Amino acid sequence: MRLRHVLRHLSAPSWLLRRALGPAELDALTASIAASERRHRGEICVAVDSTLPWSALRRDLDSRQRAEALFQQYGVDQTREATGILIYVQLLDRRLEILADRGIAACVAQAEWDAICRAVATEFAAGRYANGLHLAVDRATALLAQHFPAGDDNPDELANRPRVR
Repeated sequence: MRLRHVLRHLSAPSWLLRRALGPAELDALTASIAASERRHRGEICVAVDSTLPWSALRRDLDSRQRAEALFQQYGVDQTREATGILIYVQLLDRRLEILADRGIAACVAQAEWDAICRAVATEFAAGRYANGLHLAVDRATALLAQHFPAGDDNPDELANRPRVR
């Protein structure tokens, strides 16, 4: 356990998330995800942690491992066509992780997701978290629409509202 890292997360202010993503930003992001999912058969789940929870800190999980746990917890791995993606943000460390289910991973190279993460990192570094998340959703939409265009049977399998903690 990295003591400095743990203390930083445990002592972070509770208003961190509210400052970065307020109700209006979350509403706009929800609408953006809903509009995106009408263009493709993928399912986008956005999860935001202001800090890592004690359970993750105790087990010395990094943001990627936390994202992997949430991928399963939120059922992103349970979509009908295995076309779910998780866009995970850990605000305090300004980390973004994008995890794609096996159906998407078979068609979209990891380099594509890494490029999205690099583009979003610029927005996060400037404190523009909402802009960064919209950018991530827009770029993921383009990839999903290319490989998994919407058809007649396109159920909305995951909630569009970002999950925040």
